[in-house]
Amino acid sequence: MISTPGVGPEGGTVEEVGSVEQVLQELLARLEHESTPQKVQLMRYWLSLRENGAVDYRRFDPLDIPNLLRDLAVVEVERPGPRFRFRLYGTRVADIRGKDLTGQYIGDPDVFPPDLNRIYRQSYVEVLESGQPVFSIVPYELERRSVGNYHRLLLPFTDSQRGAGTCDFILLSFQSVPLERN
Repeated sequence: MISTPGVGPEGGTVEEVGSVEQVLQELLARLEHESTPQKVQLMRYWLSLRENGAVDYRRFDPLDIPNLLRDLAVVEVERPGPRFRFRLYGTRVADIRGKDLTGQYIGDPDVFPPDLNRIYRQSYVEVLESGQPVFSIVPYELERRSVGNYHRLLLPFTDSQRGAGTCDFILLSFQSVPLERN
C-alpha cells in the first residue's frame, strides 16, 4: 500500500506508484468489460475516496451509494491472526447465502463449507497483503448445471483511528449474475 505520494510499497519508486495506478485503471476497465454497472460504480466510488494511495474507512459514506448497499458486506480484519469477521452483511447477500453472517468469522463452523472457507480466506489475505482490490468471477451450479456466476469485488480500507496505515476493513461486493440463455 502506498503510504505517501511519490513513494510506492515498501518505500518503492515513483515507477511502482505509476504501476499501481495502471493496475487500478486496468481493473476498472476489466469491470467495465466483464462485470456489472454496479461493480463499475463501486470501483469508481472507491477510487474517488483514495488519498495517498489508501482509502480511509471513515470517508466511506453509505448514503453515497444507496443502490449498492444490499450487495455489500464489511469484513473487519482482526489482529493478531489475521481473522476476518463480517461486521455488516447486506440483505441481498444474506438472501443468496440463506443466512446473515454478521458477527461471524471466515473459518467458523457453519459459515461456509471448508473448501469455500479456504478460497475466501485466501482472497481476503491477498487483499490484506497487497493493499489492492481483488475481483473474481466464480461459477455456480444448481443440480450440476452451471446457471450463473458470482461476481466478487474486494476493496481494502484503512482506519485512520488505528493509525497503522494497513488494511483494516475489506468491503465485499457480491452479486449473483445468471448466465444468458441463447
